[in-house]
Parts: sequence; structure tokens; C-alpha cells
Amino acid sequence: PFARKLRAGTFLRLVELDPPKGIVLDRVLEAAKGLKDAGCVDAVDINSGTLARIQLDSLMMAIAIERRVGIETVPHLTTRDMSVMGLQSALMGAWAVGGIRNILAITGDPPAIGDNPHARGVFEIDSIGLVQLIQRLNQGLDHAGKVIGPPTAFTVGVALNPTAQDLDTELRRFDQKVAAGAQFAMTQPLFAPELWTDFLKILGRPPIPILVGVWPLASYKQALRLHNEVPGIVVPDRIQDLMKQAGPEARAEGLRIAREVYAVVRENAAGVYVIPPFNRYEEALAVLA
Repeated sequence: PFARKLRAGTFLRLVELDPPKGIVLDRVLEAAKGLKDAGCVDAVDINSGTLARIQLDSLMMAIAIERRVGIETVPHLTTRDMSVMGLQSALMGAWAVGGIRNILAITGDPPAIGDNPHARGVFEIDSIGLVQLIQRLNQGLDHAGKVIGPPTAFTVGVALNPTAQDLDTELRRFDQKVAAGAQFAMTQPLFAPELWTDFLKILGRPPIPILVGVWPLASYKQALRLHNEVPGIVVPDRIQDLMKQAGPEARAEGLRIAREVYAVVRENAAGVYVIPPFNRYEEALAVLA
């Protein structure tokens, strides 16, 4: 369904969930069920070791959600944690055993910024190489060009950062991802509507469908932390000031801003994905209402 809607130009609504940091799945499965029951969410995208922190594997989490809840997923897959051989094995298993049909290909944050700073990232390929690898599997070939039998048919997406400091490099890499076979893109979360509209003026007509990230801020403190400590995320001064002025009503103000971004994105993007704080899916649904 996700791929069909993407091809048809249907506006897609996704919600992002984080896998647990341990082995208890109940909270994430409950959130996924709430999203499915709401009837307004097309798929759940599953984070993969964001900020290089240990979490349950995104592919395994996606399989559990699809089997136990019955809502489609878009798991993120990072090249940080597995060799080329490991990536191929995981992808073939996800397709043949797990029934996973969509992948967001990302390079991943370096281990140095996470909970295990002495660990070593693999990074045999980057996200561009991962898109190429997946497209070879879609042709029935492995990375070395050997036949694997029946092909997969993954729908593969990539990350895009409209607020990158070096936007020229970001756009050049985006072109390379598209040339490698990317079929859709998902942006970093954008905290003001002008960040999206200004980016479109530079990008022009998107070469592939783009889903825009929306994250309802919960507090001024969170806005500062995201802006200053999380690589690739920009919370404009204007939004920081609004969150500061909101005081005890900061959560409501964050929701208002997120709805404002969603309203603009609804007019000229292929879709949206909402990041609910702490997997509180109700707050994502409040943005989409």
C-alpha cells in the first residue's frame, strides 16, 4: 500500500516510533496499535540507532509491528552497524521471512557521539552505496553481481536535510541518491514552515516524492537541546523565542507550531512523518487531526 500510494501521488502520513532500548516491546506495539486504530496513518517508520545509541534492531521491530499489529512499516537501515555482507543477509531475511517491503537507507551517526564511544562503526558503504545495494537485490543480484534467485522489490527511501550547513554538498549527495535508485526521501524534522518553503525555492521541482519531518516541541529546554546538541537539526531563533515565551504552555505552543508546519507541507509535499515525543502516539495524531 505504501508503494502504491507513493506512485499514485497520494499524500502520505507516517508516524515515527523508536525501538525500545531493551527487549520489552509492549509500549511500542501499543503505540503502533493506537496509530492503526486511528485510521489516519499510512505507515510507521522505525528509527535505527539514532545518535548512535543502542536500541532493538529496527528490522526486527518492524517485523514485530507488521505481524502483531498489522500496520505497514518503513524501517531505517544504517550502514554504520553492518558490513556489506551483513546488510545483504539482513535485507534478504527481512524480505523473505519478515515481509518487510520498505527501507529508509541512511549512513548513520558515528559511534563516538553515542553511548558506546569506543565502538567502531563499519561504514563499508554509505547511504548511496546502500541504495545501490538494495537496487541490485531488486534485480536479483547480490553486491558482487551474483544471482540470488528471485529478486526483492523493496521501495527504498533516503534522508534529506533542507537545513544542512553545506547545502550544496547535501543537494549533490541527494542527486547521487536519486541516481542510485532512491524512490522517496524523508527530511530532517523542520520546526518552521519557512524552512520548507525556502528550501523548495532552491531545490525546484523535487525529482522524487519528499516526506517532511514534523516534531512537536514539548519545551523551550528541548528546543535548545535539539538545536545545539543534535547534528543536522535547526530550531530557528523565532521558534526558540516562541517556546520560551510560552512558559508553562510550551507543549501547547509546540503543538500549534507543528500544526502550522503540517498545514504548509500538506499543500506542496508528498507526505509528512510526525515524531511524537517518547512514543506518545496521541501527540502525533493531534498534529494530523
